[in-house]
Amino acid sequence: MPDTGTTDANTHEVSGSIIRLVADSVPALMAYYEWGSLRCRFANRRYAEYNGWTPETILGKTVREVIGEQAWAMIEPQVDAVCQGNEVRYVRRQTLPDGAERIVEVNLVPHCSAEGSQLGAVVLINDITDHWMAERTIRDSEERLRKFMYASSEGILFHRDGLILDVNDALVRLLGYPASDLIGRKTLEFVPARWHSTVYKYVQARNEEPFEAEALHRDGRTIPVELVGKAIGRPGDEQRLVVVRDITARKQAQERIEFLALHDPLTELPNRLYLNEYLPRILAQARRQGQGVAVMFIDLDGFKPVNDTLGHDAGDALLCAVARRLRSAVRESDLVARFGGDEFLVILTGVVSAHDVERAARALLEAVRAPISWRDGSIALSMSVGVSLFPRHGETGGELIRSADAAMYLAKTEGGNRWRLGARPPALP
Repeated sequence: MPDTGTTDANTHEVSGSIIRLVADSVPALMAYYEWGSLRCRFANRRYAEYNGWTPETILGKTVREVIGEQAWAMIEPQVDAVCQGNEVRYVRRQTLPDGAERIVEVNLVPHCSAEGSQLGAVVLINDITDHWMAERTIRDSEERLRKFMYASSEGILFHRDGLILDVNDALVRLLGYPASDLIGRKTLEFVPARWHSTVYKYVQARNEEPFEAEALHRDGRTIPVELVGKAIGRPGDEQRLVVVRDITARKQAQERIEFLALHDPLTELPNRLYLNEYLPRILAQARRQGQGVAVMFIDLDGFKPVNDTLGHDAGDALLCAVARRLRSAVRESDLVARFGGDEFLVILTGVVSAHDVERAARALLEAVRAPISWRDGSIALSMSVGVSLFPRHGETGGELIRSADAAMYLAKTEGGNRWRLGARPPALP
């Protein structure tokens, strides 16, 4: 195989840059701690600096080292809960390196494999000091509540038994309705039907804990929101104030970091970690249904010379173009993944006959064969493909990948630009 060390190093550099750009562009504090050691493997700049570190020096530090002994003693039960696979959310005080005290809302999201084994935990933190102070002010008096309501940048409404009494301009902007169309109507009219029962129970329970739901915009789209309710008023004339917080950015950040954990940032194809979760699941399904699965191991022919002569930008562009072509050459039900360097895996499901495999292999070879445009010219490329079949060449994902890898090497030694069928690999020692 070509020596792809240089390409891998460059790819990792590009991948790290993309992840860092995304993470540092969102308002949330984000980090990822690995299971077992609880050492930090990723942190955006806000998270690192908030805790008195840099994005470089925080890596490899344990939670206890990052936040200090006093804070660790306070959150150890929450850490134990997320280590047991539970999603945890809590609010705590945090003393910054300069001595300032802030109120933060912490979300701990476990990251588990398909088999349920713990891989790590995603940490998402929002500084809610301003919100917390505002909500404390709300409790002081109705007059101060009203002043805050009209000054707040977050949506606020007052209701009695679900009937909206007043709203602020921020809620008008959030939902897209004029205040006159909101006041006098039921709160549930601005909640998607699937949320009606849950929101109704939340309101009836007089719950004052933060609650995530969805709101309906005037144009029909849904908005992820966090609701914080508080009873106000005198006995016999009780109203409820609800802060409606738009958490779109928080949700997008969480979804993005979860996506990046399972996908290659350069090509956005599933990565090895994704394959480790996907293959056992798809093979178990095929075993139950008596269906075949094909694993196709792909290695680009002559990629290293292109990368060395034209540069890493050309290499990256080439990998992205190949990824797009491979995806376009298979069915939506099939999976294309980046295995590393210039290696890709294609997983075909529902394989019935050898003809299915041959047709798919030829389609993949043909898809990559056409020259790929690069600046003022083009790059000719081909690939070697090795194929293994479940259950003929192996019962596990590892066996099938090894068999397909060996077949790919055979195709490459025969000159490349072809595919070969594998054999059952010897058992690992």
